[in-house]
Amino acid sequence: MYDLINSIVGYVEASLAMLFSLSPLHLVMLLWPFLLLSVPRFVLTEVFALYQALRPEPEAKKQFRQRLQINPPLVTVLLPGYNERDTLETTVLSLREQSYPNMEIVVVNDGSTDGMGEVGRMLANRGWVRYFEHRMRGGKSSAANFALNAARGEYVVICDADSTFDSDSIWHLLVEFYRPEVAAVAGNLRVRNADANLLTRLQAMQYVFGIGVGRRVSAMLGILFIVSGAFGALRRSTLIATGGWETGPGEDGDVTVKTRVAGGDVAFAPEAMCMTDAPDAWWPYYRQQLRWNRSMIRFHVRKYGWLFNPFRRPFDVRNLIANIDTVLYQLALSITFPIYLGWLYLNHNDIFYPLMLVVLMLYTAINYLHFFVALALSERPWLDLKMFPYIPLYGLFMGFYLRVVRLIAYADEYFLRTSYRESYVPEHVQKQSRMYDPW
Repeated sequence: MYDLINSIVGYVEASLAMLFSLSPLHLVMLLWPFLLLSVPRFVLTEVFALYQALRPEPEAKKQFRQRLQINPPLVTVLLPGYNERDTLETTVLSLREQSYPNMEIVVVNDGSTDGMGEVGRMLANRGWVRYFEHRMRGGKSSAANFALNAARGEYVVICDADSTFDSDSIWHLLVEFYRPEVAAVAGNLRVRNADANLLTRLQAMQYVFGIGVGRRVSAMLGILFIVSGAFGALRRSTLIATGGWETGPGEDGDVTVKTRVAGGDVAFAPEAMCMTDAPDAWWPYYRQQLRWNRSMIRFHVRKYGWLFNPFRRPFDVRNLIANIDTVLYQLALSITFPIYLGWLYLNHNDIFYPLMLVVLMLYTAINYLHFFVALALSERPWLDLKMFPYIPLYGLFMGFYLRVVRLIAYADEYFLRTSYRESYVPEHVQKQSRMYDPW
């Protein structure tokens, strides 16, 4: 064992010595995806995140909070669900424990077969919810739109029927509407079962980095493109004006882009916390990521590709930047990464593995920087400290595994349009999508 450790340390030292013997220009040419794209993005993200967190609260926000406390408008919480018998009551109890005083909960049972209807009717008999059900399953979008038609609140909160929330979460969502131009507010998400295994721990880091920090920065820059269907708030008037949710998967991103195109801004409420269970096995996680990432092609490339056209109206430079940011750093980098690796292996085979080692070390260093910034902003630092030992694995997870999964999802959707046959949405609904979607 001692000899093995010495061999590894010796190889690392020799690799670093060989690479650092190269000229700076040569090194930049070899490591350009990391040095020219990843480093600036990560560093700017940290700077903007810290700046946004340290800014004093605007006076207009304080005044709006005071008005809400005096005269809180009705908020409708939509809970569309399919086969959520085991979690529905817990979610409703969590919502009833919210400190916000003027709220109604609308539950729509989307053709469940597991007894969710019995739980829903029981909750309705207690006077906790307004309950409706579909005899035939129509998918989450259909159930959410049905609930929207029944909503009476000025603001609508959409969430999953298997989540729980911090007691002040609805307040934190509502306060972000202090700016009249804000039409939607994204809530924060965390992995509730992070301690289950290595996969859930890696997903917990993905949520903290990508949502807790990343969406904070995107909202500050005015380019946030997603209000998660797991937890977020929208003005009911905006939802009705833009036609509500369209057939998913990816319906949450789609409704957010429609909101932005209609002229609304999207804010982020980092203190509005929703806890949700992440997949704890690799195959369900793989399936989930395929479904989520297919929406990149379906919506950002096909449906909303016109956002790249400055001559198409309505044009908003922030929407252009947001779409460039999304497509460049998810689609373009995922496509170019294997090309870059192939070029590097064919042309620099003698230093390929030392280069990969250095890239991994650099990503690890950047991820630790990301971690410390996230820790400084965290409302649960004692939980986030558990992530510290897993940071080196996170680089492999995001940089290699997830990029491969994204590539598969992009190719699958681009060539086969698989999202139109995804079992997440019933076939009779998908048939209508395939028939009428022009993109």
